[in-house]
Amino acid sequence: MTSQLDTIHARIGIGGVVADNRLQSVHLEPYPQLCAHGVVRIAVWVLMADIIGGWEAERSSGTDWTFTTDLSVRAPVLRVPARVEGTSVALRIGKGNVAAEAFMHDETGELFAYSQVGFIRMPRRPNDPPKPDMASSAKNWGQREQLGSLLAEAAGAQVIDPVIGHVEVVLDDALRNPAGAMQGAMVALVGELASEELATHHLGRQHVVTDIDVRYLAMGRVGPIYSRAAFIGPPALGSIRVELRDRGNNDRLMSAMLARVAPAPEPS
Repeated sequence: MTSQLDTIHARIGIGGVVADNRLQSVHLEPYPQLCAHGVVRIAVWVLMADIIGGWEAERSSGTDWTFTTDLSVRAPVLRVPARVEGTSVALRIGKGNVAAEAFMHDETGELFAYSQVGFIRMPRRPNDPPKPDMASSAKNWGQREQLGSLLAEAAGAQVIDPVIGHVEVVLDDALRNPAGAMQGAMVALVGELASEELATHHLGRQHVVTDIDVRYLAMGRVGPIYSRAAFIGPPALGSIRVELRDRGNNDRLMSAMLARVAPAPEPS
């Protein structure tokens, strides 16, 4: 059993600042294993938004679980920043759901990426594992061993057929969240790869994902998890739809996504 300290998403290296038992901000200094084709993978910003936005949900949820229902990221700046700091503001705190926005500023103070994220509350079941204490955990974030291989490789992602955006991962413990399901940023990573492979194949040059909208429809618990992707309109417009399914759970639809791609920046 993989400890949550050793999961792929934990080892990405996002650190947290805690004051008065409250997560004030998160931060990351991107390193090569998080990058591909001249940019930081957008799944990394999905994780940052999920963490800092999730704090707004967690602190109002008591003993209930909070699960991400939808998450959008816009990251149009095609470069690798030296450092990014993330903060969040609650947009709505309701009895059953929470919405927040996350601001991710680079080392110059520029708004480098932006996210809106929604969460739902669900009661804990008797046999569920204990909820992690985010404030306590945040004190150890950034102190874990960073990834030693590229993020997609560390996650075990395999490109099966770029023509249809077919990417697969075996759902091992390193990809799971504390509730035992596939962690949200890992879901986004598969969708990112599917979009990237589809666009690069059909458009004849390397593309990267700049915008992503993820809808989490069901928990991935069995695997393998696989994707399909298709263009919306002419491929040159760069709009893509993606779906993820859990083959081991009767091909259950896990996630539906929208993505926008752009040509990767030229090497400097």
